[in-house]
Amino acid sequence: MFTLRRRRRSPLASAGVLACAWAFAQGVALGEPANAVIPLPPIAAADEPPLAAEPSLFADDALQPAAFQTRTGQIGWLSGAQSGPLARSFSALAPGSPTSLANDFVADPEFTGGIVVIGRDAAMKIGGYVKADLIQDFNAIESPDSFVTTEIPTDGTDYQNARFHARQSRFSFDTRWQGDGQPVRAFVETDFFGDGADGSSALRLRHAYGRIGRFTAGQTWTTFTDPAAVPQTLDFEGAVSNVNRRQGLVRWTQPLPLEGSSLAVALENPQINVIAPPALPGTGRTETPDFIARLRWEDDWGEFQAAGITRELGFQPDGQGVLTATAWGFNFTGSFLLLEETKAYYQITFGEGIGSYRGSPDVIPTGPMTATVLPVFGWMVGGKHQWTDRLTSNITFSELSLDVPPGAPADSLRGTTYLAVNLICNPLERVFCGIEYLYGVHEVFSGAEGSANRLQFSFGYFLP
Repeated sequence: MFTLRRRRRSPLASAGVLACAWAFAQGVALGEPANAVIPLPPIAAADEPPLAAEPSLFADDALQPAAFQTRTGQIGWLSGAQSGPLARSFSALAPGSPTSLANDFVADPEFTGGIVVIGRDAAMKIGGYVKADLIQDFNAIESPDSFVTTEIPTDGTDYQNARFHARQSRFSFDTRWQGDGQPVRAFVETDFFGDGADGSSALRLRHAYGRIGRFTAGQTWTTFTDPAAVPQTLDFEGAVSNVNRRQGLVRWTQPLPLEGSSLAVALENPQINVIAPPALPGTGRTETPDFIARLRWEDDWGEFQAAGITRELGFQPDGQGVLTATAWGFNFTGSFLLLEETKAYYQITFGEGIGSYRGSPDVIPTGPMTATVLPVFGWMVGGKHQWTDRLTSNITFSELSLDVPPGAPADSLRGTTYLAVNLICNPLERVFCGIEYLYGVHEVFSGAEGSANRLQFSFGYFLP
Protein backbone atom coordinates (compact mmCIF):
# COMPACT_ATOMS: atom_id res chain seq x y z
CA MET A 1 0.00 0.00 0.00
CA PHE A 2 1.09 3.56 -0.56
CA THR A 3 1.70 5.84 2.41
CA LEU A 4 1.53 9.61 2.25
CA ARG A 5 4.89 11.30 2.38
CA ARG A 6 4.96 15.05 3.00
CA ARG A 7 7.90 16.93 1.58
CA ARG A 8 9.07 20.25 0.33
CA ARG A 9 8.92 20.78 -3.38
CA SER A 10 12.43 20.57 -4.76
CA PRO A 11 13.54 19.83 -8.33
CA LEU A 12 15.62 16.71 -8.85
CA ALA A 13 18.86 17.46 -10.62
CA SER A 14 18.98 15.61 -13.89
CA ALA A 15 22.13 14.11 -15.37
CA GLY A 16 23.18 15.48 -18.74
CA VAL A 17 23.34 13.01 -21.60
CA LEU A 18 26.58 12.80 -23.52
CA ALA A 19 26.07 14.01 -27.12
CA CYS A 20 28.60 12.80 -29.66
CA ALA A 21 29.12 14.24 -33.15
CA TRP A 22 31.83 13.84 -35.75
CA ALA A 23 32.48 15.93 -38.90
CA PHE A 24 34.07 14.21 -41.86
CA ALA A 25 36.42 15.88 -44.30
CA GLN A 26 35.11 17.50 -47.45
CA GLY A 27 35.68 16.13 -50.92
CA VAL A 28 34.06 12.71 -50.47
CA ALA A 29 35.03 10.32 -53.27
CA LEU A 30 33.99 6.81 -54.19
CA GLY A 31 36.51 4.00 -54.18
CA GLU A 32 38.00 1.15 -52.22
CA PRO A 33 40.06 2.59 -49.32
CA ALA A 34 42.88 0.10 -49.77
CA ASN A 35 45.39 2.40 -48.05
CA ALA A 36 43.19 3.30 -45.10
CA VAL A 37 44.09 1.96 -41.67
CA ILE A 38 41.29 2.44 -39.15
CA PRO A 39 41.99 0.68 -35.83
CA LEU A 40 38.34 0.45 -34.81
CA PRO A 41 37.23 -3.05 -33.76
CA PRO A 42 33.59 -4.02 -33.33
CA ILE A 43 32.06 -2.76 -30.11
CA ALA A 44 29.43 -4.79 -28.29
CA ALA A 45 25.86 -4.72 -29.54
CA ALA A 46 22.94 -3.44 -27.50
CA ASP A 47 23.05 -6.40 -25.10
CA GLU A 48 26.71 -5.59 -24.29
CA PRO A 49 28.59 -8.88 -24.02
CA PRO A 50 31.30 -8.67 -21.37
CA LEU A 51 34.03 -6.24 -22.29
CA ALA A 52 36.63 -8.65 -21.00
CA ALA A 53 35.96 -10.80 -24.05
CA GLU A 54 36.31 -7.95 -26.53
CA PRO A 55 39.46 -7.65 -28.64
CA SER A 56 42.03 -5.03 -27.81
CA LEU A 57 41.57 -1.74 -29.60
CA PHE A 58 44.93 -2.31 -31.27
CA ALA A 59 45.05 -6.09 -31.47
CA ASP A 60 47.38 -5.94 -34.49
CA ASP A 61 50.73 -4.13 -34.25
CA ALA A 62 50.17 -2.85 -37.77
CA LEU A 63 47.17 -0.93 -36.50
CA GLN A 64 49.00 1.34 -34.08
CA PRO A 65 48.28 5.08 -34.48
CA ALA A 66 51.68 5.59 -36.07
CA ALA A 67 50.50 3.49 -39.00
CA PHE A 68 47.63 5.85 -39.90
CA GLN A 69 47.72 6.34 -43.67
CA THR A 70 44.12 7.37 -44.32
CA ARG A 71 42.71 8.92 -47.46
CA THR A 72 40.21 11.17 -45.73
CA GLY A 73 36.57 11.44 -46.63
CA GLN A 74 36.32 8.21 -48.62
CA ILE A 75 33.40 5.85 -48.88
CA GLY A 76 34.55 2.26 -49.00
CA TRP A 77 32.97 -1.14 -49.52
CA LEU A 78 34.22 -3.67 -46.98
CA SER A 79 33.87 -7.34 -47.84
CA GLY A 80 34.96 -10.60 -46.33
CA ALA A 81 37.42 -11.11 -49.16
CA GLN A 82 39.22 -7.82 -48.56
CA SER A 83 42.65 -8.17 -46.99
CA GLY A 84 45.17 -5.86 -45.45
CA PRO A 85 45.18 -3.70 -42.32
CA LEU A 86 41.77 -2.15 -42.93
CA ALA A 87 40.01 -5.50 -43.06
CA ARG A 88 41.88 -6.76 -40.00
CA SER A 89 41.05 -3.60 -38.08
CA PHE A 90 37.33 -4.29 -38.29
CA SER A 91 37.85 -8.03 -37.66
CA ALA A 92 35.61 -10.91 -38.61
CA LEU A 93 34.55 -9.38 -41.90
CA ALA A 94 33.55 -12.73 -43.41
CA PRO A 95 29.76 -12.65 -42.96
CA GLY A 96 29.15 -16.40 -42.81
CA SER A 97 26.00 -18.00 -44.13
CA PRO A 98 23.04 -15.82 -45.09
CA THR A 99 20.99 -17.41 -42.30
CA SER A 100 23.45 -16.48 -39.58
CA LEU A 101 23.91 -13.01 -41.02
CA ALA A 102 20.28 -11.97 -41.36
CA ASN A 103 17.04 -12.40 -39.41
CA ASP A 104 18.16 -10.48 -36.30
CA PHE A 105 15.72 -7.63 -35.80
CA VAL A 106 16.77 -6.70 -32.24
CA ALA A 107 20.54 -6.26 -31.91
CA ASP A 108 22.58 -3.40 -33.32
CA PRO A 109 23.90 -4.15 -36.81
CA GLU A 110 27.47 -5.39 -36.80
CA PHE A 111 30.24 -2.99 -37.77
CA THR A 112 31.42 -5.32 -40.54
CA GLY A 113 31.01 -5.38 -44.30
CA GLY A 114 29.03 -2.95 -46.40
CA ILE A 115 29.53 0.76 -47.01
CA VAL A 116 31.68 2.62 -44.50
CA VAL A 117 32.51 6.32 -44.64
CA ILE A 118 36.19 6.75 -43.84
CA GLY A 119 37.42 9.90 -42.13
CA ARG A 120 40.92 10.86 -41.05
CA ASP A 121 40.78 8.92 -37.79
CA ALA A 122 37.20 7.66 -37.61
CA ALA A 123 34.71 5.58 -39.57
CA MET A 124 30.93 5.54 -39.91
CA LYS A 125 28.89 2.50 -40.93
CA ILE A 126 25.46 3.06 -42.51
CA GLY A 127 23.17 0.16 -41.64
CA GLY A 128 19.56 -0.94 -41.48
CA TYR A 129 17.06 -2.92 -43.48
CA VAL A 130 13.85 -2.69 -45.48
CA LYS A 131 11.04 -4.93 -44.23
CA ALA A 132 7.58 -5.27 -45.77
CA ASP A 133 4.81 -6.97 -43.75
CA LEU A 134 1.60 -8.41 -45.20
CA ILE A 135 -0.84 -9.15 -42.37
CA GLN A 136 -4.16 -10.98 -42.29
CA ASP A 137 -6.19 -10.94 -39.06
CA PHE A 138 -8.89 -13.59 -38.69
CA ASN A 139 -10.24 -12.06 -35.46
CA ALA A 140 -10.62 -8.57 -34.04
CA ILE A 141 -7.50 -6.80 -32.76
CA GLU A 142 -6.97 -3.04 -32.45
CA SER A 143 -3.25 -3.11 -33.32
CA PRO A 144 -3.07 -3.92 -37.05
CA ASP A 145 0.68 -3.25 -37.43
CA SER A 146 1.97 -5.44 -34.58
CA PHE A 147 0.42 -8.24 -32.53
CA VAL A 148 -0.28 -6.47 -29.21
CA THR A 149 -2.38 -9.00 -27.33
CA THR A 150 -3.76 -6.44 -24.86
CA GLU A 151 -5.47 -4.82 -27.85
CA ILE A 152 -7.66 -7.89 -28.44
CA PRO A 153 -11.29 -6.94 -27.60
CA THR A 154 -12.92 -8.81 -24.71
CA ASP A 155 -16.50 -7.68 -25.37
CA GLY A 156 -17.24 -10.08 -28.21
CA THR A 157 -16.38 -7.68 -31.03
CA ASP A 158 -15.55 -9.66 -34.15
CA TYR A 159 -14.14 -8.64 -37.53
CA GLN A 160 -11.30 -9.48 -39.91
CA ASN A 161 -8.63 -7.13 -41.18
CA ALA A 162 -5.90 -6.97 -43.83
CA ARG A 163 -2.89 -4.67 -43.55
CA PHE A 164 0.26 -4.03 -45.61
CA HIS A 165 3.04 -1.81 -44.22
CA ALA A 166 6.81 -1.29 -44.03
CA ARG A 167 7.01 0.53 -40.68
CA GLN A 168 9.60 -1.81 -39.19
CA SER A 169 12.15 -0.69 -41.81
CA ARG A 170 15.00 1.15 -40.17
CA PHE A 171 18.36 2.75 -40.75
CA SER A 172 21.30 3.51 -38.49
CA PHE A 173 24.54 5.48 -38.29
CA ASP A 174 27.34 3.87 -36.30
CA THR A 175 30.42 6.08 -35.83
CA ARG A 176 33.60 4.91 -34.11
CA TRP A 177 36.90 6.53 -33.27
CA GLN A 178 39.25 6.77 -30.33
CA GLY A 179 40.08 9.59 -27.99
CA ASP A 180 43.18 9.51 -25.81
CA GLY A 181 43.45 5.76 -26.25
CA GLN A 182 39.79 5.06 -25.40
CA PRO A 183 37.38 3.47 -27.90
CA VAL A 184 34.45 5.80 -28.58
CA ARG A 185 31.19 4.94 -30.28
CA ALA A 186 28.14 7.04 -31.24
CA PHE A 187 25.12 5.11 -32.50
CA VAL A 188 21.76 6.38 -33.80
CA GLU A 189 18.94 4.21 -35.14
CA THR A 190 15.40 5.02 -36.25
CA ASP A 191 12.36 3.18 -37.54
CA PHE A 192 8.93 4.29 -38.77
CA PHE A 193 6.71 3.33 -35.84
CA GLY A 194 6.19 6.94 -34.79
CA ASP A 195 2.69 8.41 -34.59
CA GLY A 196 1.61 9.51 -38.04
CA ALA A 197 -1.59 11.15 -39.22
CA ASP A 198 -4.02 9.27 -41.49
CA GLY A 199 -2.12 6.00 -41.20
CA SER A 200 1.20 7.45 -42.35
CA SER A 201 4.51 6.18 -40.99
CA ALA A 202 6.40 8.78 -38.97
CA LEU A 203 10.08 8.51 -38.12
CA ARG A 204 10.78 7.33 -34.54
CA LEU A 205 14.00 7.33 -32.55
CA ARG A 206 15.02 3.87 -31.34
CA HIS A 207 18.60 4.32 -30.19
CA ALA A 208 20.78 7.38 -29.66
CA TYR A 209 23.71 6.73 -27.36
CA GLY A 210 27.43 7.12 -26.97
CA ARG A 211 29.94 4.78 -25.39
CA ILE A 212 33.40 5.55 -24.09
CA GLY A 213 35.13 2.38 -22.97
CA ARG A 214 32.82 0.86 -20.36
CA PHE A 215 30.60 3.93 -19.93
CA THR A 216 27.34 4.30 -21.89
CA ALA A 217 24.98 7.29 -21.95
CA GLY A 218 21.93 8.00 -24.08
CA GLN A 219 18.83 6.09 -25.17
CA THR A 220 19.11 2.35 -25.77
CA TRP A 221 17.87 -0.96 -24.41
CA THR A 222 17.24 -0.84 -20.67
CA THR A 223 19.78 -2.70 -18.54
CA PHE A 224 16.83 -4.77 -17.27
CA THR A 225 16.44 -6.57 -20.60
CA ASP A 226 18.44 -9.13 -22.58
CA PRO A 227 17.99 -8.71 -26.35
CA ALA A 228 20.25 -11.71 -26.99
CA ALA A 229 17.76 -14.10 -25.32
CA VAL A 230 14.80 -13.39 -27.60
CA PRO A 231 13.65 -15.79 -30.33
CA GLN A 232 13.23 -14.02 -33.66
CA THR A 233 9.66 -13.20 -34.65
CA LEU A 234 8.49 -11.55 -37.85
CA ASP A 235 5.94 -9.77 -35.69
CA PHE A 236 7.31 -6.48 -34.34
CA GLU A 237 5.82 -6.81 -30.83
CA GLY A 238 7.26 -10.11 -29.62
CA ALA A 239 6.55 -12.17 -26.51
CA VAL A 240 4.36 -10.57 -23.82
CA SER A 241 6.86 -11.22 -21.01
CA ASN A 242 9.93 -9.81 -22.76
CA VAL A 243 11.17 -6.50 -21.42
CA ASN A 244 11.34 -4.45 -24.62
CA ARG A 245 11.86 -0.90 -23.36
CA ARG A 246 14.45 1.52 -24.72
CA GLN A 247 15.02 4.60 -22.58
CA GLY A 248 17.50 7.21 -21.47
CA LEU A 249 20.20 5.91 -19.14
CA VAL A 250 23.74 6.14 -17.86
CA ARG A 251 25.47 2.78 -17.40
CA TRP A 252 28.80 1.36 -16.34
CA THR A 253 29.79 -2.19 -17.38
CA GLN A 254 32.60 -3.87 -15.44
CA PRO A 255 34.23 -7.16 -16.55
CA LEU A 256 34.60 -9.74 -13.76
CA PRO A 257 37.43 -12.22 -13.12
CA LEU A 258 35.36 -15.15 -14.43
CA GLU A 259 35.90 -15.30 -18.20
CA GLY A 260 32.85 -14.14 -20.14
CA SER A 261 31.18 -12.46 -17.16
CA SER A 262 30.40 -8.82 -16.38
CA LEU A 263 28.46 -6.62 -13.99
CA ALA A 264 26.53 -3.54 -15.13
CA VAL A 265 24.87 -0.84 -13.03
CA ALA A 266 22.67 1.94 -14.39
CA LEU A 267 20.42 4.87 -13.58
CA GLU A 268 17.54 5.02 -16.04
CA ASN A 269 14.58 7.16 -17.00
CA PRO A 270 11.57 6.45 -14.73
CA GLN A 271 8.15 5.92 -16.28
CA ILE A 272 4.94 5.01 -14.47
CA ASN A 273 1.72 3.50 -15.79
CA VAL A 274 -1.21 4.17 -13.45
CA ILE A 275 -4.79 2.96 -13.85
CA ALA A 276 -6.99 5.51 -12.07
CA PRO A 277 -10.67 4.67 -11.44
CA PRO A 278 -13.07 7.46 -12.50
CA ALA A 279 -13.84 8.26 -8.85
CA LEU A 280 -10.16 8.82 -8.06
CA PRO A 281 -8.51 11.02 -10.71
CA GLY A 282 -4.84 11.74 -10.28
CA THR A 283 -1.39 11.81 -11.86
CA GLY A 284 1.55 9.42 -11.76
CA ARG A 285 4.73 10.99 -10.36
CA THR A 286 8.37 9.98 -10.85
CA GLU A 287 10.88 11.79 -8.65
CA THR A 288 13.98 9.57 -8.79
CA PRO A 289 15.58 7.49 -11.57
CA ASP A 290 15.22 3.72 -11.70
CA PHE A 291 18.27 1.85 -10.40
CA ILE A 292 19.15 -1.37 -12.25
CA ALA A 293 21.97 -3.89 -11.81
CA ARG A 294 22.75 -6.75 -14.16
CA LEU A 295 25.02 -9.81 -13.90
CA ARG A 296 25.83 -11.52 -17.20
CA TRP A 297 27.79 -14.58 -18.25
CA GLU A 298 28.21 -16.07 -21.70
CA ASP A 299 30.16 -18.79 -23.46
CA ASP A 300 30.19 -20.45 -26.86
CA TRP A 301 27.29 -22.73 -25.92
CA GLY A 302 24.99 -20.09 -24.41
CA GLU A 303 24.48 -17.20 -22.03
CA PHE A 304 22.75 -16.33 -18.75
CA GLN A 305 21.70 -12.98 -17.34
CA ALA A 306 20.15 -11.92 -14.03
CA ALA A 307 18.92 -8.34 -13.66
CA GLY A 308 17.31 -6.56 -10.72
CA ILE A 309 15.52 -3.23 -10.44
CA THR A 310 14.39 -0.94 -7.64
CA ARG A 311 12.33 2.18 -8.27
CA GLU A 312 10.09 4.69 -6.52
CA LEU A 313 6.51 5.02 -7.73
CA GLY A 314 4.34 8.02 -7.00
CA PHE A 315 0.66 8.83 -7.43
CA GLN A 316 -0.93 12.17 -6.61
CA PRO A 317 -4.73 12.28 -6.32
CA ASP A 318 -6.07 15.60 -7.53
CA GLY A 319 -5.75 18.23 -4.81
CA GLN A 320 -3.89 15.93 -2.40
CA GLY A 321 -0.34 14.96 -1.47
CA VAL A 322 1.88 12.52 -3.31
CA LEU A 323 1.55 8.86 -2.32
CA THR A 324 4.77 6.88 -2.73
CA ALA A 325 5.89 3.27 -2.67
CA THR A 326 9.00 1.27 -3.55
CA ALA A 327 8.80 -1.14 -6.48
CA TRP A 328 11.17 -3.97 -7.32
CA GLY A 329 11.66 -6.76 -9.82
CA PHE A 330 13.93 -9.43 -11.28
CA ASN A 331 14.44 -10.68 -14.82
CA PHE A 332 16.25 -13.97 -15.47
CA THR A 333 17.02 -14.78 -19.09
CA GLY A 334 19.25 -17.05 -21.09
CA SER A 335 19.82 -19.26 -24.10
CA PHE A 336 21.75 -22.43 -24.82
CA LEU A 337 22.47 -24.85 -27.65
CA LEU A 338 20.44 -28.06 -27.49
CA LEU A 339 22.03 -29.31 -30.69
CA GLU A 340 24.36 -27.73 -33.21
CA GLU A 341 21.33 -26.62 -35.24
CA THR A 342 18.93 -25.94 -32.34
CA LYS A 343 18.98 -23.15 -29.77
CA ALA A 344 16.63 -22.76 -26.78
CA TYR A 345 15.62 -19.52 -25.04
CA TYR A 346 13.98 -18.89 -21.68
CA GLN A 347 12.89 -16.04 -19.43
CA ILE A 348 11.26 -15.54 -16.02
CA THR A 349 10.38 -12.07 -14.78
CA PHE A 350 8.53 -11.06 -11.62
CA GLY A 351 8.17 -8.22 -9.17
CA GLU A 352 5.88 -5.46 -7.95
CA GLY A 353 5.33 -2.20 -9.78
CA ILE A 354 7.35 -3.11 -12.90
CA GLY A 355 4.46 -3.77 -15.29
CA SER A 356 5.27 -0.70 -17.37
CA TYR A 357 8.52 -2.38 -18.44
CA ARG A 358 6.29 -4.59 -20.57
CA GLY A 359 3.42 -2.22 -21.38
CA SER A 360 1.14 -3.15 -18.47
CA PRO A 361 0.12 -1.10 -15.37
CA ASP A 362 2.34 -0.46 -12.34
CA VAL A 363 -0.26 0.92 -9.91
CA ILE A 364 -4.02 0.88 -9.31
CA PRO A 365 -5.42 3.41 -6.78
CA THR A 366 -7.97 1.81 -4.43
CA GLY A 367 -9.10 4.62 -2.13
CA PRO A 368 -8.94 8.36 -1.40
CA MET A 369 -5.31 8.18 -0.16
CA THR A 370 -4.23 4.62 -0.92
CA ALA A 371 -3.17 2.64 -3.95
CA THR A 372 -1.92 -0.86 -4.74
CA VAL A 373 1.36 -1.66 -6.45
CA LEU A 374 0.57 -4.49 -8.87
CA PRO A 375 2.49 -7.78 -8.62
CA VAL A 376 3.43 -9.13 -12.05
CA PHE A 377 4.74 -12.49 -13.24
CA GLY A 378 5.79 -13.46 -16.75
CA TRP A 379 7.63 -16.26 -18.48
CA MET A 380 8.73 -17.26 -21.95
CA VAL A 381 10.19 -20.31 -23.66
CA GLY A 382 11.29 -20.47 -27.25
CA GLY A 383 13.56 -22.11 -29.74
CA LYS A 384 15.26 -21.73 -33.08
CA HIS A 385 16.08 -24.57 -35.45
CA GLN A 386 18.22 -24.25 -38.56
CA TRP A 387 16.90 -26.73 -41.13
CA THR A 388 19.43 -25.81 -43.83
CA ASP A 389 21.87 -22.99 -44.49
CA ARG A 390 18.98 -20.94 -45.83
CA LEU A 391 15.95 -22.14 -43.87
CA THR A 392 15.18 -21.60 -40.17
CA SER A 393 12.19 -21.85 -37.84
CA ASN A 394 11.42 -20.07 -34.56
CA ILE A 395 8.78 -20.73 -31.91
CA THR A 396 7.86 -18.52 -28.96
CA PHE A 397 5.32 -19.04 -26.17
CA SER A 398 4.84 -16.49 -23.40
CA GLU A 399 2.41 -15.54 -20.63
CA LEU A 400 2.05 -12.46 -18.43
CA SER A 401 -0.26 -12.12 -15.41
CA LEU A 402 -1.07 -9.36 -12.90
CA ASP A 403 -2.51 -9.80 -9.40
CA VAL A 404 -5.32 -7.24 -9.65
CA PRO A 405 -6.89 -6.25 -6.27
CA PRO A 406 -10.62 -5.98 -5.48
CA GLY A 407 -12.13 -2.68 -6.52
CA ALA A 408 -10.10 -2.37 -9.71
CA PRO A 409 -11.87 -1.39 -12.94
CA ALA A 410 -13.55 -4.34 -14.65
CA ASP A 411 -11.45 -3.91 -17.80
CA SER A 412 -8.09 -3.96 -15.96
CA LEU A 413 -5.54 -6.33 -17.49
CA ARG A 414 -5.42 -9.65 -15.66
CA GLY A 415 -3.43 -11.84 -18.03
CA THR A 416 -2.33 -12.31 -21.62
CA THR A 417 -0.83 -15.08 -23.78
CA TYR A 418 1.32 -14.96 -26.92
CA LEU A 419 2.31 -17.69 -29.38
CA ALA A 420 4.38 -17.26 -32.56
CA VAL A 421 5.63 -19.92 -34.99
CA ASN A 422 7.48 -19.02 -38.18
CA LEU A 423 9.49 -20.28 -41.12
CA ILE A 424 12.12 -17.92 -42.57
CA CYS A 425 14.03 -18.39 -45.81
CA ASN A 426 17.16 -16.59 -47.03
CA PRO A 427 17.07 -17.14 -50.81
CA LEU A 428 19.91 -14.68 -51.37
CA GLU A 429 22.53 -13.14 -49.14
CA ARG A 430 20.98 -10.29 -47.09
CA VAL A 431 17.50 -11.12 -48.39
CA PHE A 432 14.84 -12.91 -46.36
CA CYS A 433 11.19 -13.87 -46.59
CA GLY A 434 9.00 -15.69 -44.15
CA ILE A 435 5.58 -16.69 -42.90
CA GLU A 436 4.42 -16.58 -39.28
CA TYR A 437 1.34 -17.75 -37.38
CA LEU A 438 0.36 -15.74 -34.29
CA TYR A 439 -2.15 -16.52 -31.55
CA GLY A 440 -3.02 -14.37 -28.54
CA VAL A 441 -5.39 -14.22 -25.56
CA HIS A 442 -6.41 -11.16 -23.53
CA GLU A 443 -8.15 -11.58 -20.15
CA VAL A 444 -9.47 -8.73 -17.97
CA PHE A 445 -10.37 -8.48 -14.27
CA SER A 446 -14.08 -9.09 -14.84
CA GLY A 447 -13.28 -12.52 -16.27
CA ALA A 448 -14.06 -11.60 -19.87
CA GLU A 449 -11.49 -12.60 -22.46
CA GLY A 450 -10.85 -12.51 -26.16
CA SER A 451 -8.54 -14.34 -28.55
CA ALA A 452 -7.11 -13.61 -31.98
CA ASN A 453 -5.37 -15.43 -34.82
CA ARG A 454 -3.06 -13.76 -37.34
CA LEU A 455 -1.03 -14.80 -40.36
CA GLN A 456 1.90 -12.59 -41.36
CA PHE A 457 4.09 -12.67 -44.47
CA SER A 458 7.33 -10.66 -44.44
CA PHE A 459 9.93 -9.74 -47.04
CA GLY A 460 13.18 -8.00 -46.14
CA TYR A 461 16.50 -6.71 -47.42
CA PHE A 462 19.41 -6.02 -45.06
CA LEU A 463 21.71 -3.18 -46.07
CA PRO A 464 25.28 -4.38 -46.72
